[in-house]
Amino acid sequence: MNLRIFESSDELSRAAARELERHVRAEGARTVALSGGSTPQQLYTILGRSSVLAKYPMIWIVLDERWVSIDDPRSNAGMIDRTLFANKMPDTHRFLRFRTELNDPGTAAQKFEEEWAAMGLGTLDLVILGVGDDGHTASLFPGSSTLEVTDRIAIEAWVEKLQMWRMTITKPVIRAATHRMVLAAGESKREVITRVRDGADYPIAQVTSGVETWWFVDRAAAPTA
Repeated sequence: MNLRIFESSDELSRAAARELERHVRAEGARTVALSGGSTPQQLYTILGRSSVLAKYPMIWIVLDERWVSIDDPRSNAGMIDRTLFANKMPDTHRFLRFRTELNDPGTAAQKFEEEWAAMGLGTLDLVILGVGDDGHTASLFPGSSTLEVTDRIAIEAWVEKLQMWRMTITKPVIRAATHRMVLAAGESKREVITRVRDGADYPIAQVTSGVETWWFVDRAAAPTA
């Protein structure tokens, strides 16, 4: 596990922003998939003010989404719009999201794939991931058949424990990306990160094991010895 530990979530966010800027400036990264949740919000706010990123054409992609409208507080796309694009999206930037205004989650996932193809997307340069207390990432939950999908870019998923439809980029797409960064903050994440380090087969492990991944965690989330 490539682990970087920071004293606070603020330090974590600033370091993650510098790392993402480095990928863009030095390595030519232009396609970045973004997770939802609370931990990355400060990162996205920092990136939205970045003079470095404003210089380059970028495609930002929502990693997964709940079946809610974009103006719902639970919407990942809505959160990204309020943080990363708070100061308006640069003209050279594009945003690919799941269109929850369509009829159903399956149609939204298919439309996402169509827009993916129209934008000429292939292997992603960077994926920003989170991790849930149960080891899920994106909308890939333990025991879900969605983890076995190999022939789709994105797919709809019914999450029984939440009684909710979601849409998500699939495991092979995340694993194929050039780089992955996992952001985790707070004591509630310590146990799951410790278990992943020790070999637990959670979804977050399935999308990161054996492929280049950096874990950015604060001191509270750092795994136990």
